[in-house]
Amino acid sequence: MRVVMRPSYRLPAACSADPRRTTRIACVPAGVPATFGTMQRRAAPKHRRASGSRPSGRRIALVAAGVAGELLLTAGVLALLFVVYTFWGTGLQTAAAQDDLRDEFEQHLLSRAEEPAGPETGGDDEAVAEPAPLELGDAYGILRIPRFGENWERIIVEGTDPDDLENGPGHYADSADPGRLGNFAVAAHRSGHGEPFARFAELREGDIIEVETIDGVFRYELDDAPDGDSDGNVIEATELWVVDPVPGEPAGTEPDEARLTLTTCWPRWGSEKRMYATGVLVDERPRDTAAG
Repeated sequence: MRVVMRPSYRLPAACSADPRRTTRIACVPAGVPATFGTMQRRAAPKHRRASGSRPSGRRIALVAAGVAGELLLTAGVLALLFVVYTFWGTGLQTAAAQDDLRDEFEQHLLSRAEEPAGPETGGDDEAVAEPAPLELGDAYGILRIPRFGENWERIIVEGTDPDDLENGPGHYADSADPGRLGNFAVAAHRSGHGEPFARFAELREGDIIEVETIDGVFRYELDDAPDGDSDGNVIEATELWVVDPVPGEPAGTEPDEARLTLTTCWPRWGSEKRMYATGVLVDERPRDTAAG
């Protein structure tokens, strides 16, 4: 009888048996190809360790950089939208307001033209009723500045509050009316809201400024202007003397001439200070002989 001896089975070198461990370690004997299932099981612990590990400093930095980039992009888009609104959106709003003010002013002219002459009584004409005083925001007249363009003109609004200046150049309500002794003063934006005074620094001494109201057409000649200097005729925003009845003279001084003052913001894209130009009345025509 032949005795067959079975070879003893040993753990492969790739495995270990630690009697101190309570968990069995699955392994494959050396030389036996691993199946797809065993490869998955052998890879699983490594995968679980990777997913459960703490993020590296580099990964945190990349995430932070991505978030910062998104925030900067959003801020840039918002800034662009603000610029578009300031220089385009507000311009559309002002253009629409100017159309409405022009219609209103033309209606004032029509109403004045249709007023009947006072009937004669005892040889004296009855006085024609004065027009109702203008309210803040009402159409005041037309401002023409040839230096800004051959056909440049804007409707003046009564008042210089922010809401008024959003609609066009504003008449300082406490200043004189055109043609009257004193100081007829007008303010306007230099940027945004149609930027009517964008080219203010180009004004020069000798330039003609024309103002038309329901009473007539008044022409002023500038005697003090920036003369092309972007920093010319700049004053503090609190220096209100420039719109006084007699600029530069003590309060209460009686005016002896009809003057004009134009004011706007300085610098071009800000409002830290003010820029001004002044002139004196050189010609006036009543409505019945005024052109247009």
